[in-house]
Amino acid sequence: MSSTDSSEEKGYSVTDECKKIDVQHVDGVLETEKTTPPNLEEEGRAVNALLILACIAFGAASFLFGFDNNIISPVVALEEFVHKYQGINPTTGRYVFTARNQNLLFSVPLVGSIIGGLLASPLNNHFGRKWPLIGSYAISLGGGFLQLFAPNLTAFVIGRFWNNVVTGIANATAPLYLSEVVPARMRGRSVTSINILSLLAGVVGTIVVYGTHKIEGRESYMIPLAIQVILPVILIPLTLFLPESPQWLVAKKRMDQARTNLRKLRGFSDAQVDHELRIMQLCEENERQLSANVRFWEIFNRQNLKRTLTAGSFYSLNQISGIILSTTYTTVFLTELGIGDAFSFTVIASCCTLAGTMAAPFVIDHTGRRPTALVGMSVLMVIDAVAGGLAFKTGSKQATLAIAALSFIFNFFWAASFYSLSNLMPSEIATPKLRNHTMAYTIAWAQTTAVITTLAVPQLTAADAANLGAKTYLVFAGCMACIIVFVYFFMPETKGRTFAEIDEMYDAKIPMRHWRNYQTTTAAKQATLGISEEMMNAPWDK
Repeated sequence: MSSTDSSEEKGYSVTDECKKIDVQHVDGVLETEKTTPPNLEEEGRAVNALLILACIAFGAASFLFGFDNNIISPVVALEEFVHKYQGINPTTGRYVFTARNQNLLFSVPLVGSIIGGLLASPLNNHFGRKWPLIGSYAISLGGGFLQLFAPNLTAFVIGRFWNNVVTGIANATAPLYLSEVVPARMRGRSVTSINILSLLAGVVGTIVVYGTHKIEGRESYMIPLAIQVILPVILIPLTLFLPESPQWLVAKKRMDQARTNLRKLRGFSDAQVDHELRIMQLCEENERQLSANVRFWEIFNRQNLKRTLTAGSFYSLNQISGIILSTTYTTVFLTELGIGDAFSFTVIASCCTLAGTMAAPFVIDHTGRRPTALVGMSVLMVIDAVAGGLAFKTGSKQATLAIAALSFIFNFFWAASFYSLSNLMPSEIATPKLRNHTMAYTIAWAQTTAVITTLAVPQLTAADAANLGAKTYLVFAGCMACIIVFVYFFMPETKGRTFAEIDEMYDAKIPMRHWRNYQTTTAAKQATLGISEEMMNAPWDK
């Protein structure tokens, strides 16, 4: 469950319009200062066909690699696939991969995504956004073909590892481009659409495998893998003719090309394009000043440690909630339970996750962060406990179906609360000057724990290992109880707060349960710094 994530929500991003100019909080309690001319961000006028095409092409990166990530569970459960790459499990006498082979198929490739995430930063810095993504599409063809024609399990795992390296690069690149090319008021929707597209890919992928699982012969698993190869072939020419990010070009001081590209991506006047480019230039200067002389290890200083640990915990902790049984290992787990048609249930599980993700923005904005977390996580703990208890009714078809149904409900509540908060909280909690470093730590730690959990789960569930099966849910119930305690004491309520207010409350050591009603200073509430008339009227190419 990697996640690139999205650290942007409803108007905020690391490259947002000069944090000094625009509202400095995800909820936007303040309006933008009078630094933007009338109609600059009227979406209907700003958007043109090329901008829509650019958003589709870069958003499709999430769909492509989401498809790759989500078809693996049902493909690995296909009898023909198991027959080719392993044979009958000697412990169960069925076509189910052993715990060791599940680890190879699911865990080892995740190391590739960590490598890709680390490579993304220098690639994005030196080559921009467009060419690293095109390179990812092209290189993924090699991994795709290797999986499609792998002669043995080792070759298939290498193909998976190969693709996960480029997935790590692409998942870090696409959100940057999307956050930088759209008008500010579209930024939240543009970037968060990545999560939805990734989960939509999961639904499509599981439907494809559902449609092929009854086909006799190798075609049952080769058709989904072939589709995986075809998708980048379509996307490479689509992306090739798109303009590079104007924001990146500004950072490289290539102002003429930045203006040319921004002009292509906007539907309004030249004067408004010049004004937006001027803001980009000021943003870049402010970002450079903000991050000057800041070192990575400062996130672990005494005054920042609590924030760092809280921000970096959500991505990792959600992996021990029990969700891994109904996402990464869905089809394999349901097959081990003896569900009649595990493939159709996998489609339902994917749809429930997608529905929860779509509901999340409304739930979080309406109820706040802490209520969403505490209620959602309590529901997850109860589901874990009930599902684990039902597992003791061995041989009961009704109990097995109930466990499957509970896993679907689990997916919805997990996506609507824990998963969505994992994307949001790191971007809100971190202090502004350390936000980039905090996000890097968060993603790196999340990918590391993902490797650990995917290694551990088969050792708990598989018949040739601990053979706990669905009883593993009880282990996750215990983990959820500890997580709820952690959230109660360490998770702040950041709804409606500026970054300055968050800094003030952390500095004042206000207990997390009191944040919702705490009255901050007027200065913190109004911490949207304007830019002088002289600065705004300065030439964009100065």
